[in-house]
Amino acid sequence: MLTIVCKDIAKRYTKEVLFKDFSFTFEGSKKYAILGANSSGKSTLLKIIGGAISATKGEVIYSPPKPSNEIFSFCSPEMYLLDDFTVQELFELHFQFKTPKVPLKEQWQQCNLTAFLNKRYSELSSGLKNKVKLALALFTEAPALLLDEPCTNFDASNTKWYQEMIKKHCTDQLIIVASNQESEYIFCSEKLNLNQYKTTIK
Repeated sequence: MLTIVCKDIAKRYTKEVLFKDFSFTFEGSKKYAILGANSSGKSTLLKIIGGAISATKGEVIYSPPKPSNEIFSFCSPEMYLLDDFTVQELFELHFQFKTPKVPLKEQWQQCNLTAFLNKRYSELSSGLKNKVKLALALFTEAPALLLDEPCTNFDASNTKWYQEMIKKHCTDQLIIVASNQESEYIFCSEKLNLNQYKTTIK
């Protein structure tokens, strides 16, 4: 069983304190939501948990110990994909390095992306760009899934698709969602509010 232990995590940039004394254990295949006001540090904490950036103070411990790239699948509005690649090429490239939960053709069908496979990523709408990024994360076999505002630029139909994919493909994964939109974390049984950790670092 995967366990992620956060011990006294703090993060600040120059004089701005995002949060401090964050201690929590994420475990198994539970679903967690990280909540908080805008600029409270939700996305930053998610990156620290995933090993993308370092904390100012504290540590994150993975058990069993593995490199973070073997533990996490990740999606964020800040992620960039290769603009000149077609949708099909992006999926094929990604899954040269990652294990897919289902075959590529099945992924495209379930995402309603078949009609866009030959479109370059730069030609897609903002909603479709996010759907491609999210699909790559959702269909990657990994112990844990980190989602930062996963329904960015989605309409109601695509938000429903997201919820259905989580239910269908991600029940056995540990999931941590950073969001202020209930529709993005409706399946999460545990909720952590970062506002309570926003004080001065001593």
